[in-house]
Amino acid sequence: MNQVSLQNAFVSYFHEHYLFDDFLSIHTNEHYTEIFYSKNTFSPSKKLKDFQKFLNLFIFESLPINHDIVFSYRKGVNAQDAISPHKNSKYILSTDIKSFFASIDTNKLKKLILNNKNNFLIVPIDIEKYIDAIMNITTYNGILPVGAPTSPAISNGYLFDLDNALQNYCLQNEIIYTRYSDDFIFSSGTREPLEKVLPVISDIFVSLGFDAFQLNESKTKIQQQGSKIVLLGLVITPQGYVTVDKNLKNEVEILLHFYLTDKEKFRDYFLKKFSSNIDKISGLLSHINSIDSYYIAKLKKKYGSFIVNSFIHRDIYNV
Repeated sequence: MNQVSLQNAFVSYFHEHYLFDDFLSIHTNEHYTEIFYSKNTFSPSKKLKDFQKFLNLFIFESLPINHDIVFSYRKGVNAQDAISPHKNSKYILSTDIKSFFASIDTNKLKKLILNNKNNFLIVPIDIEKYIDAIMNITTYNGILPVGAPTSPAISNGYLFDLDNALQNYCLQNEIIYTRYSDDFIFSSGTREPLEKVLPVISDIFVSLGFDAFQLNESKTKIQQQGSKIVLLGLVITPQGYVTVDKNLKNEVEILLHFYLTDKEKFRDYFLKKFSSNIDKISGLLSHINSIDSYYIAKLKKKYGSFIVNSFIHRDIYNV
């Protein structure tokens, strides 16, 4: 691996679009807009977002991650991949962490970056030299902000030791474990091992220094095969097939039906459900296609490939 200085990487990445001094001295409090409907969610300015994307490429994408367990914020995998290992288990436990991003200890995060300085594309001496600038750009008011491009990759690296500890425990107790962001999924052929998992997670939090982490009891549940199981917004059918929720399918089919049979009803439904935003429909259909391509094939057979593809490719007005 050829490592470069932070300044040379910066100049190579941005050319003359930004100055390195701007990177070192940026006042991040002036570059965030709070998203009021979502707690601890902030939208960074274009400049700050560009700096964060730069740090992702040269630093944070090289943080360690347990690829056997983690399926969030990774190219080529999605929520379905986090769920599929559990589809044949009789019992499935799901839980998550309260205020996950805001509970990440920035001092512990700083140590994580320094401890992995030899693994980045930037020379280790510059990681040490500019660590405060790196922390300034990736944190806000002492927390890891939701909405910053750096936060997802950082969170995966931050939980590396936790993932390994939980994986070891689960392997010893015949439990399947996967994680998607702060959503933990465990499954087993019997209920008893899952009932013992929650105190184990809490003990591991303490032993690894994740003192601020607390499990969200209101979102903790054990589901049993034989009925519809809902995980990460997806569904495992009684037959063990992973698909999207029926409500999403109904929305899509109503939309396609109205488009073919009654343009006035289509426009009303389109405006009500999607605020006349074709990107939302396209994104929804693309999401469904990534999870259940068989269902998209059924839609094409029922409503016509041309119509379905036109929605997916944001081209309905030319149909």
